[in-house]
Amino acid sequence: MVEFNVDNHKLMLHPERVAEWGERGDCFPVYVEIGPTSACNHRCVFCALDFTGYEGKFIDRKVMIQTLEDMAQAGVKSTMFAGEGEPLLHKDIGLFTQTAKQSGLDVSMTTNGVPLVKKKMEECLPHLSWIRFSIDSGSPENYAEVHKTNPRDFEKVMANIQGVVRYKETQGLRTTIGTQFLVIPQNMGEVTKLARRLKDIGADNIQIKPYSQHPTSINSLCVNPGEYNQLEEQLLDFDSPEFRVLFRRATAERIQSGIPYGQCHGLPFSALIDTKGNVMPCNLFYDKPEFIYGNLNKQRFPEIWQGNQRKEVIQKLNEIGCEDCRAGCRLDPINRYLDRLKNPQDHDNFV
Repeated sequence: MVEFNVDNHKLMLHPERVAEWGERGDCFPVYVEIGPTSACNHRCVFCALDFTGYEGKFIDRKVMIQTLEDMAQAGVKSTMFAGEGEPLLHKDIGLFTQTAKQSGLDVSMTTNGVPLVKKKMEECLPHLSWIRFSIDSGSPENYAEVHKTNPRDFEKVMANIQGVVRYKETQGLRTTIGTQFLVIPQNMGEVTKLARRLKDIGADNIQIKPYSQHPTSINSLCVNPGEYNQLEEQLLDFDSPEFRVLFRRATAERIQSGIPYGQCHGLPFSALIDTKGNVMPCNLFYDKPEFIYGNLNKQRFPEIWQGNQRKEVIQKLNEIGCEDCRAGCRLDPINRYLDRLKNPQDHDNFV
């Protein structure tokens, strides 16, 4: 049975990269998120990136292919197509997933699933380690309210997931078919309905994720931690070896506890590429040119990563610290781990 470990981090499984960071303070990233497009067919009420304006831009095809090859050669291990829009809306997304996989990267995708027509499914799925559908509701009416779309999209997504399950079985693929439910006040009563439906369809897992406020988001939501934790008990009966319920309790606790470290130590291990070709630390820095490492339309990935501009940005971020960062961000558990390595305590040698 696969141990997904979505509620923590996996950096301890890359000791050689951590050792390199420990010796010289830097390394090439293990993971890079890519936003192929800023277009999106939904307007989710919880979208952390609503401030970007969904401009409808698409990353250049040649630049993306070259970048994927360069990333793999530089030592990047994995990539996720997601970013500030719906990745399936890029006409070349199938080519991108194929190029990434053939270059040696582990490939994944987060999508709302509505644009996953048969052709795109057949182009993408064989190259993906996992695909995750952001659904966030258990009924057409509530789905329309939360995703700000037509209620018919809900059944379209359910049909598309079922199609993915069948295609995986007939082709003998190992792709994990994941789903996500981000808990907000508007959908809290929907989670068991969705879990039941997905288990019947044959999805591999459902991830129950707490809301975390992005500092720049237009939306502002609040979920009572106690009410969130109560959902776990409601979902216990659905969990099985064939259908895992991944309840992110530890993430919720980290959001509540705040940030215990002074610097973002995890910056060397991860990066984000946006639709415009900007390479940046994370999604806090969309539309903030002073924190961009470089642009792929002007430089190739290794040159950007080893360049002076990136060094200056990281120095600036180290001086600023993490006080205004997003609680419970993707790098948070990594930062806690690395901060512990940088700050040894008594009795550490008694392994």
